[in-house]
Amino acid sequence: MESIRCEGLSKRYGRAVAVDDLDLAVEANQVYGFLGPNGSGKTTTMRMLLGLIRPTAGRAWLNGRLLPDPDGLAEVGAMIEEPALHPWMSGRRSLEVLALSGPPLSPGTTAIGSVLETVGLASVADRKVKTYSQGMRQRLALAVALMRSPSLVLLDEPMNGMDPAGIREFRTTVRSLADSGTTVFLSSHQLAEVEHVCDRVAVLKSGRLVVEGKLSDLMTLVVRAVVAPGDQREACELLRDCFSLRTEGPDALLVQCGDGHAVNEILGRGGVWAHQIRVERSGLEDAFFELTGETPEPGAGTGHPEVLDATDSC
Repeated sequence: MESIRCEGLSKRYGRAVAVDDLDLAVEANQVYGFLGPNGSGKTTTMRMLLGLIRPTAGRAWLNGRLLPDPDGLAEVGAMIEEPALHPWMSGRRSLEVLALSGPPLSPGTTAIGSVLETVGLASVADRKVKTYSQGMRQRLALAVALMRSPSLVLLDEPMNGMDPAGIREFRTTVRSLADSGTTVFLSSHQLAEVEHVCDRVAVLKSGRLVVEGKLSDLMTLVVRAVVAPGDQREACELLRDCFSLRTEGPDALLVQCGDGHAVNEILGRGGVWAHQIRVERSGLEDAFFELTGETPEPGAGTGHPEVLDATDSC
């Protein structure tokens, strides 16, 4: 069963295109990453799915219900930006008030105390919201989204303001939701964390879908070859006819290939000897920057290196 389906979903503001002809299918019971640079259309898409704004064109379904369908939204939890919580109320009281103002809680719905436990706020549930840190407010917003035990949860940048411990707890919470039958559709700039928790991802750029698929399909193998600075140009000439590659600094090349022995052999036949050959699996951050054309921050990238001795050739 599909939790989300979009066909030609589009949103335009005059001449500006926020979302452009989006086709997307999200299967149930998984964690699905919805990624893209700022302004790529992620939040606009989520707002259309939740009926907060009307699409200019196209159609969308949530849990098999064609939108707009207010009854279908009763099965959906959402965290879009930060909710308007009353700062003078406690976290627990905030949830109690929201429970009264929204649709009735159905039998078997997770109790408020249990939801606070789930998001790690049980020990501070009776403190006023105005004393909460940004990360704690994010967790309270997640509690709001989970309060009615939804079958589908849409989360927009849910890890903003969380410290490393909070992010780790969030990762565990999200994974357990999917394992218990809840579909989680989330956007995030925490690409390393998305890599740990998501089953599939979609990447948007300028409102258009760039790529969609399993994480393992996006994270390809590359070979890092380190040569003497004076040999880099010749190494490129030797390898470019066989592989896609790019230089990295004055002495390294990244080769789109998972066979370090083959790279080493070609270099050796041409009289260029590598100081080191290293096979790496590119991380989600590397794939994201390549697909979107964004410039990574210094030190970005999550390759997991497996070092192969450069002298060990075929």
